[in-house]
Amino acid sequence: MDAGRTRERLLDAAERLLAAKGFEATSVRDVTAKAKANLAAVNYHFGSKEALVRAVFERRLGEVNRKRLALLHGTGRRPAPERILHAFIAPTFELMKEAPHFIQLMGRFHAEPDSDMHDFVTSRCREVAEQFKRALTAALPRVPVEDLFWRMHFVMGALVHTWSCHRDLERISGGRCSMKDDGEITRKLIAFGAAGLRAPARPRAPEVSLRAAAGR
Repeated sequence: MDAGRTRERLLDAAERLLAAKGFEATSVRDVTAKAKANLAAVNYHFGSKEALVRAVFERRLGEVNRKRLALLHGTGRRPAPERILHAFIAPTFELMKEAPHFIQLMGRFHAEPDSDMHDFVTSRCREVAEQFKRALTAALPRVPVEDLFWRMHFVMGALVHTWSCHRDLERISGGRCSMKDDGEITRKLIAFGAAGLRAPARPRAPEVSLRAAAGR
């Protein structure tokens, strides 16, 4: 039982420090000092700093993705884009309340390129992405799959920006826009995303080679 508590303390400490200092600047000694554990505990529970960092992401993302899929599976065979987006977005706002340091860490993750960590996180989200792609192609059969990937990429960008920069918006708007009502923010983001998902697919412009263009 005590070993389980030590593991959780290490994960909590690593999450806070990684969010505040970043991946490179956070050392194993920093983590063990904050968790009030010894250095051997990291090796015992995780094996390495890299494995500890991965466990930090796995703990939160695993739970968020399980909630996303549970909500998605409850939407029916051909749900509206709004219901699909709700399944994708709503669990992240729950996470904002439960684990604000992890949300800060995700903002840092997107801002600081680390190919190994990005590969790890992407691998953990691949099945979720595939199931949401199926739902969206059923809901929006006229939109090419490539466009749906781009549009969900843009929705994800808006979501991450909302996570990490909402205090800037509150200051710029003079307090009119805040995160106090996360249900209302979720609805606004869903409406914004659904409009983008439903936008008519534009016909592709014909490709013109540089040589042909130069000869005009």
